[in-house]
Amino acid sequence: MNILITGGACEEAIDSVRSVCNFSTGKTACKIARTLLSADSSIKLTAIMAEKAEKPEGCTVRTFRSFSDLEHILKEECTAGSYDAVIHAAAVSDYSPEAVIIDGKEYPAGLIPKISSEKSLLIKMKKNPKLIESIKQWTGKNCTLVGFKLTSNATRKEQETAVAKMFSAENPPDLVAANDLSLITPDFHPFRLYKKTGLATECSSTESMCGHILRIMIK
Repeated sequence: MNILITGGACEEAIDSVRSVCNFSTGKTACKIARTLLSADSSIKLTAIMAEKAEKPEGCTVRTFRSFSDLEHILKEECTAGSYDAVIHAAAVSDYSPEAVIIDGKEYPAGLIPKISSEKSLLIKMKKNPKLIESIKQWTGKNCTLVGFKLTSNATRKEQETAVAKMFSAENPPDLVAANDLSLITPDFHPFRLYKKTGLATECSSTESMCGHILRIMIK
């Protein structure tokens, strides 16, 4: 079985030293990779990981920094490789800086030297497309696609609404692993695994979730 996994956070440049990013470390993607590789020796795994994220061992690793990096590498891998499954766990930037306005004058984001702290600064953001909605176009319809939805202090109904929105896309995932930031501790990371028809199972750990995903893919 040939599996592609993504992990870690996009980093979007403001100037030559500053950037916008999120808190994703890539640890969940690494744990998924280790669990899959130890569960089945026939699995061949490729990981697309953020530059600063933890990296899994025992597989091919490619790195990205920005949204545009990830988009390029993910499309390249999906179109060139014959993947049976894509597990898209990367924390993709919903927005990227498009321009910075310094003392009222606009400049392209990421292409300017360090901005002086004595200047006033506004950042104009642009909305990025949802990469998960393109993956099945790039890989072909027979590929199993697993998406992730992280919520923060959400009720179960709010989480299910967010998951339903992912399934309503033109090219939706086959499975969504949903987790909430308020429930994650160093020793406990629960997930709810959803199919389009509703809740498939509740998992008390990343390892448990991987086992369920493997069983669903093998079916």
